[in-house]
Amino acid sequence: MRMEDFAERLQHGILVADGAMGSLLYDAVGQQRSVDELNSTHSEAVFRFHQASIEAGAQIIETNTFGANRHKLSLLGMGDRVAELNHRGVKIAREAREAAKHEVLIAGSIGPVGIIRQVREFAQDQLLAIFREQAGALEERGVDLFILETFSDIDELVAAIDAIRSFSRLPIVAQVTYAEEGTTFSGQRPQQASEKLRNKNIQVMGTNCTVGPQSLLPVLRELANSSQLPLSAMPNAGLPQRVGDRTIYPKSSPEYFALFAKEAAELGARILGGCCGTTPEHIQAMAEAVKKLQPKRAANANSGRATVEVIEKEERVLRAVAREPESRLWKKIQANQFVVSVEIDPPKGVAINRIVEQVGRVMAGGNVDSIDVNSGTLARVGMDALVLAGALEAHGFETVPHLTTRDANIIGLQAMLLGAWAVGGVRNVLAITGDPPSVGDYPETNGVYELDSIGLVKVLTRLNQGTDWAGKNLGGATNFTIGVAVNPVADDLEEELRRFEAKVEAGAHFAMTQPIFDPEHWYSFLQRLGGKTPIPVIVGLWPLTSYKQALRLNNEVPGIVIPGPILHEMEKAGGSARDCGFKLARKMLDWARTAHTHGIAGAYLIPPFKRYEEVLELFN
Repeated sequence: MRMEDFAERLQHGILVADGAMGSLLYDAVGQQRSVDELNSTHSEAVFRFHQASIEAGAQIIETNTFGANRHKLSLLGMGDRVAELNHRGVKIAREAREAAKHEVLIAGSIGPVGIIRQVREFAQDQLLAIFREQAGALEERGVDLFILETFSDIDELVAAIDAIRSFSRLPIVAQVTYAEEGTTFSGQRPQQASEKLRNKNIQVMGTNCTVGPQSLLPVLRELANSSQLPLSAMPNAGLPQRVGDRTIYPKSSPEYFALFAKEAAELGARILGGCCGTTPEHIQAMAEAVKKLQPKRAANANSGRATVEVIEKEERVLRAVAREPESRLWKKIQANQFVVSVEIDPPKGVAINRIVEQVGRVMAGGNVDSIDVNSGTLARVGMDALVLAGALEAHGFETVPHLTTRDANIIGLQAMLLGAWAVGGVRNVLAITGDPPSVGDYPETNGVYELDSIGLVKVLTRLNQGTDWAGKNLGGATNFTIGVAVNPVADDLEEELRRFEAKVEAGAHFAMTQPIFDPEHWYSFLQRLGGKTPIPVIVGLWPLTSYKQALRLNNEVPGIVIPGPILHEMEKAGGSARDCGFKLARKMLDWARTAHTHGIAGAYLIPPFKRYEEVLELFN
């Protein structure tokens, strides 16, 4: 089969592959020294498996040759039988195809040479020779394509691809196996696999084995986000357990696999099948499910990906529908009410009484809608922002805690957010990357930074949909209003615009700017955005208290630009610099209230030297 013809088929339809040959043959003939040897000793059992798969609706059947390479066979004293067992495997599959009522493709199944430790003992030319020998035998006997499957070492998979491409022009489906955590056994994520395979001449990229359907979906999602190739997915029936001398797989229902097929197709899977523990019943359920899915050509004709239209009359909802955030702050923004927030720093110690009292006085006048809580500003130790926000929420004060990706990994971030939602009553979060530890009191420590702020927005979005980062159902969903930072006066505005757009695409609801001191800074940035901001913006305002403070902020604090005329005005004010600074901040606040048509939905105020009540002077 030509690669072009195969790609065309995947554009027009979803192909269903067969299921678990090894586990079913084990049930049929008992334990043998080699499943591949059954092509010679129990060819009728192999034929019946192919036949059952085809009758279930499989359009691709794999040869019973997963382990039929020279290294594995040599360990069993059959190193001289590579060509024989691979030829027999293809012959049995072809005989089954000849009796089929619909068109069937035969895929030559090739698995890893051995366990990773063994593979790494081989010289590269030896590894290439092993794969070339097996693939050559399969192509010689007439396979239509190759499926490279259950590879846990991506470098070994690359070697298999290179070996095949040294002589063959048949299509290749390249599949990596991932653990429940979404990584290979050597610790690589799907995105890394995608990057390593990007320049390889393969037609489909995918995943199979190890985990069940639900654990395979986030892997598929990450592949979809990092590659334009059509995808394949062949999960196990679930996690196995050892009972006596047998490996037993859970009895996943066919209906469960039908639901998986729909979700996988939506993510870009164009080949669907099963692995260990799956049966023809699972394949039949998936085949029936994909009949109701009709791939549509992608808008970009050069893309291998197609979207899926569900054409059944009543579509079952498989994902949580996006909901409108429920926070009071968001409702005011949506009602076009100008919102005001005041920024505070968490205490350095264990007492919060003074903070609660100060916040109470700030909120008492009705001019302030929420309190945004800094998180580890300047990488210094203080009370956790989410915990403090929960305490303030308990006193009836709405909060917008900042959350940085510096101090916790993905698991920790999610755990903190779930607690903040369910226990703390927090409904708004500002996602930030955070200052590096080198600027704080612990320069010898390292930041975690598994994610940046864009990734954190994605985490929040998934929690709002009722799943964690790995795609597992949480049994309920958060509904955070997600805020992000944006800097209209960034040194690299192109990069700032790119990141802002990525945050919006990831699911941000509103943005908070770095402090600005001139409306023209915002108008200039808005023009770079095309004249309209994609989400509401809360502008940062900082009442200056002295010329030296203004000079330091302008020269030493990244992301802050104070125009020359304002610096001059502050310098000229002398002993009245504080009055001058507050007057300028008041003018900026008045401007912000009138800038709704320019995307400004509110302002957040940064009190001088943690004297939070002083910002109330801006309302006089």
